[in-house]
Amino acid sequence: MPNSCRPTARTWRFVCHACSVAAGRSALDAQETEVLALLAQGASNGEIAKAATLSEDTVKCYLRSIRAKFGTSSRACLVALAYRNGVVTPSVPAEATAPVLSDAERTVLGLLSEGATTREVARRQLMSHHNAKEYVRRLLDRMGAADAAHGVSLAYRWQILADDREEGR
Repeated sequence: MPNSCRPTARTWRFVCHACSVAAGRSALDAQETEVLALLAQGASNGEIAKAATLSEDTVKCYLRSIRAKFGTSSRACLVALAYRNGVVTPSVPAEATAPVLSDAERTVLGLLSEGATTREVARRQLMSHHNAKEYVRRLLDRMGAADAAHGVSLAYRWQILADDREEGR
């Protein structure tokens, strides 16, 4: 069983992206790769559209196609897959410095990078769904992230999630 297919101490479910990642990545065309790279850098749909000279509806269509190829519905998970598979390489953002995060906050970022919803975060962290939503929102605000995908992008760029990638998750 590959490393990424076995449960680890930091995850509460099987994470088996390695099995579909190689097929998904090889199936991406140049435009999809560009859209994924821009998403992984923290760009919104509008920003991706402007940078790639596409309409916002076309960007949404590309993202839907990319999510289908990788078998995920989460933008944050797509960002993590892009970093883990070399579509983009982490570069430290000049605009902000990394906040000091607790182990619980790192765990939540890891869960978000796996595509966990706030309901799944709540179940894993033993809190109510409402408290989990507030916790994630405060964490993303502290990081200066607009959404979970941007938060995961910053976490990789600040190398907060770098150890997870090196472990072969």
